[in-house]
Amino acid sequence: MSELSYYRDHWLTVTPERLDAYEELFRWRPQLEPLLAPAALAPGQVVADYGCGPGHLAVELARRVGPSGHVHALDLNAEFVRRTRARAEAEGVAGRVSVHRITSDGIPLLGALDRVVCKNVLEYVDDPGQTLASFRAALRPGGIAHVIDSDWALLAIEPLGLERTAELFAAARHAYRTPQIGRQLHRLFRRAGFRDVQLQVLANPDVKGHMAPVVWNMVQYARASGKLAPALLDAIVADVKRAIEAGEFLLLLPQFLVTGVA
Repeated sequence: MSELSYYRDHWLTVTPERLDAYEELFRWRPQLEPLLAPAALAPGQVVADYGCGPGHLAVELARRVGPSGHVHALDLNAEFVRRTRARAEAEGVAGRVSVHRITSDGIPLLGALDRVVCKNVLEYVDDPGQTLASFRAALRPGGIAHVIDSDWALLAIEPLGLERTAELFAAARHAYRTPQIGRQLHRLFRRAGFRDVQLQVLANPDVKGHMAPVVWNMVQYARASGKLAPALLDAIVADVKRAIEAGEFLLLLPQFLVTGVA
């Protein structure tokens, strides 16, 4: 993969190790409820899950919209599309989930949606402003776009400390198109024409290791870049694993939640 297009290419071809990591990272847990609350989801709505990954969120959205609603799950990765279909079938909601493999940024469902939910995806798209404009075009008047995304400049990992965390991210930087998208979302929503734009920032630390796959993925990106010695990356992995086992791990990555009305 070219370093210039890695931020997109690494989603088209996802390694088995990263697939396992995403299954853990994207698993729906009750403590994630605050992330969805601003979307005001309700039975009967037609909702898009933009960048659905392996389908955990799409299934949760299908439960919330109920038998009278519908979820359109969209992703550019063929394996994610397959897993989302299989997960919807296994969870008994296949009849209310349509899965689409997309080949470009944006939503093609013009004026068809009540809600667009987009979790940790806009940091990877070519032009977040254009993608948000497509969200607005896909929504019915009064519909809501709800975006959840990170700001990697605010990342904290213990036991790595400030300098090693910064060094690791610098080596993995090519995997993110807009790594500070979180702080930009409020402005981008307004520029895309949304009204009543609301912003929240949630900063809940993980001390159990649920978010450790974030570190494992960054290590893979850093290995691909060749900017850090393999022995140094191995030491980072070992130190984080020891911290988890000792109950001394902490990962903090604030999530910016922005909603806007079409």
